[in-house]
Amino acid sequence: MPALKRSFGLLGLALVFGTSTLHAQSFEGVMEFTKTTGPVITSYKYYVKGDRVRIEEISSRGEVQGIMLVDTRDKTVTAISPERKLYMDVPNMRLPKDVETQVQKLADMKEIAGYKCEKWVVKSAKEDRQITYWVAADEFNFFIPLLETLNRKDEQAVFFLQIKDAGGVFPMLGIEQKMDGAEVSRLEVTKVTKGVQKPTLFEIPAGFNKFERN
Repeated sequence: MPALKRSFGLLGLALVFGTSTLHAQSFEGVMEFTKTTGPVITSYKYYVKGDRVRIEEISSRGEVQGIMLVDTRDKTVTAISPERKLYMDVPNMRLPKDVETQVQKLADMKEIAGYKCEKWVVKSAKEDRQITYWVAADEFNFFIPLLETLNRKDEQAVFFLQIKDAGGVFPMLGIEQKMDGAEVSRLEVTKVTKGVQKPTLFEIPAGFNKFERN
């Protein structure tokens, strides 16, 4: 199923939310963001509820092209094709990527999507990459387990996992550049909506069949 795999191959840095109360419960809700790589702009939505995250890839016409259901407790990922009414388990056989990085947490502040964000910079001369993250703190406890479960090899994810004491924060903006300053990719949150999410969002829809590899 190349089209389905290709669709989910685009799912970049995983990002999204939950409910916040006076008792500092983990975030629950929806985050909308875009990923820009060269001239290509892709839109995503993250739905977050406890240990579950639903990632939707949205077309330019606002239609859901692909879905990933992630369980960060059980470390499982399920890909869903709404068009074909199929789902498939996504095995994670990739070894975590080991990189040498330098991390700087700076005092610069910027407001993004209603959040005051702090500037963190991660550099790797060996990888010829520098990523600037603008992070917000709002009990985003799902995010690091999400990155670990997806175990993606793109630098936006790999470099963030190099940052110590990053629990509970989320990068509202991530700018990946070569060491000469040329921009490679950009992940930017456009909207955050807090609210209770229906459990059915994180389940395989009724009537969908499992895709079996031959």
